[in-house]
Amino acid sequence: MIDVLIIERLKQRDETALEDIKKRYGDTCYKTAFTILKSREDAEEVCADTLLAVWNNIPPDCPENLGGYIFKIARNKALERYRANTGQLRNPKLTVPLDELGDCIVGGDTETDFDERQLVTLLNRFLSSQSEQDRRVFICRYFYNMKYGEIAKKYGIGLSRVKMSVKRTKQKLSELLEKEGY
Repeated sequence: MIDVLIIERLKQRDETALEDIKKRYGDTCYKTAFTILKSREDAEEVCADTLLAVWNNIPPDCPENLGGYIFKIARNKALERYRANTGQLRNPKLTVPLDELGDCIVGGDTETDFDERQLVTLLNRFLSSQSEQDRRVFICRYFYNMKYGEIAKKYGIGLSRVKMSVKRTKQKLSELLEKEGY
């Protein structure tokens, strides 16, 4: 409900909505950027750039999930900054987790074979059906690009348990996607 009010205030160009976004999502936005950049200054700049992007994009955008919308922008901004800082067009260390998920989508050209909104809905439904721990581990691995060891340390569980959780969750996702025709 709070997100709906924030979006309405953004549409009315109320600058105080940005302060509410910063209070509500600032820490997680910073952690997302810092995980990728490993630099406090760059992570803070990414957070500021994210707020500016939200300000510039709402309206016309009207996201259903404001938090997800903000984190996606922050992650993309952090990846852009990382590429600019390292002078690389693509860092294999950052793309491996998402490349692993590509194995779940069978056949075809993923850019034209599915509607992104349907896939997002399907993924959200899938994640909500998983246990809380499996969901957290999976999100840490594939959204925050955390290494298995970092996830194990964060949740105080064994490394092999983290790897097995990711493997099983990925297998379940693959089966669901195949069943749904992806």
